[in-house]
Amino acid sequence: MNASPPQDIGLSKFISEFSISLPRLDALREGIDLYGATRFSPFTIFDPDENTLSRVVAELLDPLGSHGQGLLFLNALLAAIDLPRLNRLDPVRVRREAMTRARRRIDIVVETSRYVIGIENKPWAVQQKDQLRDYHAELSDDLRGRRPVLIFLSDQEEKSGKADIKIPYHATGTKLSLYRLLSSVIAEIKAEPIRHFVSDFLRYIETNFGSGSVSEQSDKPYRDAVDAEFDDAGKRKAIASILLSQEMLHLRIMREVGDYILSEVLEKVAPDFEAASDVDVEIVLGTCLYERFNPWGVRRPSWPKNCLVALESQKYFFWEVVFGVKSPDPKKMGATERPFGSPARIKLEELSSTVPGGRKTNYWPWMKTLPDSYWGQEFAARLIMESPTSKVDGHPEIQELARQFVEMAAVVDRLLEE
Repeated sequence: MNASPPQDIGLSKFISEFSISLPRLDALREGIDLYGATRFSPFTIFDPDENTLSRVVAELLDPLGSHGQGLLFLNALLAAIDLPRLNRLDPVRVRREAMTRARRRIDIVVETSRYVIGIENKPWAVQQKDQLRDYHAELSDDLRGRRPVLIFLSDQEEKSGKADIKIPYHATGTKLSLYRLLSSVIAEIKAEPIRHFVSDFLRYIETNFGSGSVSEQSDKPYRDAVDAEFDDAGKRKAIASILLSQEMLHLRIMREVGDYILSEVLEKVAPDFEAASDVDVEIVLGTCLYERFNPWGVRRPSWPKNCLVALESQKYFFWEVVFGVKSPDPKKMGATERPFGSPARIKLEELSSTVPGGRKTNYWPWMKTLPDSYWGQEFAARLIMESPTSKVDGHPEIQELARQFVEMAAVVDRLLEE
């Protein structure tokens, strides 16, 4: 019999020794969460839509807002776009949903004695034809000596006209973003509840629009423990060998998540459901979420084509994972995309009105961004670490997601049979 390679022996020894310390590390993490609630955020609980985000931004920019910080946030915006700051005696009016002559609504309008500033907030929704162009014309209509400024608050490209200023939610390649703007003033916030609220908002922006994962304070004991083990020259090769397998382990955990969701739907809705995608890829959860717009989902063979209850990454590499019913509207597709439309859409058109918590797009009659929208390797590791059984089907978040799959699959099945 061939002896095991020295690296295998080292890896086995490291895992065995490190496992002994896990109960202590778990206790440290539980203590941090008990007193710090490091992962709690109202934004992850309520999953804000576009209108909610507009309300948050408008409230912060209003000097008379309930935050009590006066001009702090508005002056930060003015300074960021090279406009003069205001003082407490300057009149300011902040309005939401300002109606235009074309019967459209500008999300936020800030009026001062020198400027009329319109903010069009587009985190996800598709831009309407000539929307920004019409808004600019509306702002210029009643100036009374003031200067119009149209701000496009979005990570999207401008396709419906040209704004004076574009502010992304979060972008590493630009100095101007909502994330940077709020980060620049958080130390100046006097009220502790508002400071915590803005911190939560920043974490939400980072998670949903950013390009980097948020470091959890509660994970620090594990990171420090592994870092200390890596200092041991005898264990460095063993630990490094785990890095060679990290992609394989990540995909295996993702596969287990998909298998569990499908098994729950098969058991609780109908026994002929199957894993599905609407693109030509291997129908495995991790493979689908690696690419953008490659859904992984479940459907019955009797459903019309291109209709499935699904998860999908809106950005590459497991970023901005959404859940919902993907059934593209053939009426809204271009000539090249029309074959990807679904005949089921007509029966599912009002899904966002009847099932709360989701929004409608041309591709999804109902969808929402998940609270944990980044499903990379850190997410997969957390599922195992936090599961009481060390299996993904024991983690409360995956159990809840499977429950939502079951409920939505049942709703769609019922609507399609009517």
